[in-house]
Amino acid sequence: MTRTFATFAAAVMLLAAPTTALAAGSDNDKTSSATSVEDTYRMAVKAVDAKDYRKAIELLNDVISEKPRHPDALNYLGYSHRKSGDYARAVSYYKKALSLAPKHRGANEYLGQAFVELGNLKAAVERLDALEKICGIDCDEYKSLKISIDAAMAGKAKQG
Repeated sequence: MTRTFATFAAAVMLLAAPTTALAAGSDNDKTSSATSVEDTYRMAVKAVDAKDYRKAIELLNDVISEKPRHPDALNYLGYSHRKSGDYARAVSYYKKALSLAPKHRGANEYLGQAFVELGNLKAAVERLDALEKICGIDCDEYKSLKISIDAAMAGKAKQG
């Protein structure tokens, strides 16, 4: 009886082994794909830092084609388009990022910066108010946007 059980157990283990190996391969493929997306995202951030916005846009488009709900990638797409002068696309990507992550400090700040650059100070102040609720007046994103809004208002006061 012990011999029969041992034979049966060995047969079960042999049958289970290929399934386990395939399952491991599947997990590795998913991990590999996720790693690839994050590697591409990191390369895109480096391109943004180097002010190579064309390359950043290309890489970030690759990221969102694989992971469309990536608020950081959408935010950087907005930033790259804004720095390239395409404000309509920039605003669209910032809004997509905020639809996924309403408290995303970077997207709130950069959308506010876009509004400042477009002369829509009312909308910029709305983003500033959102940042104050999210992180207070001491966070870098709030401070940066506040400086831009104050400078734009001072410029309008001089013109008016």
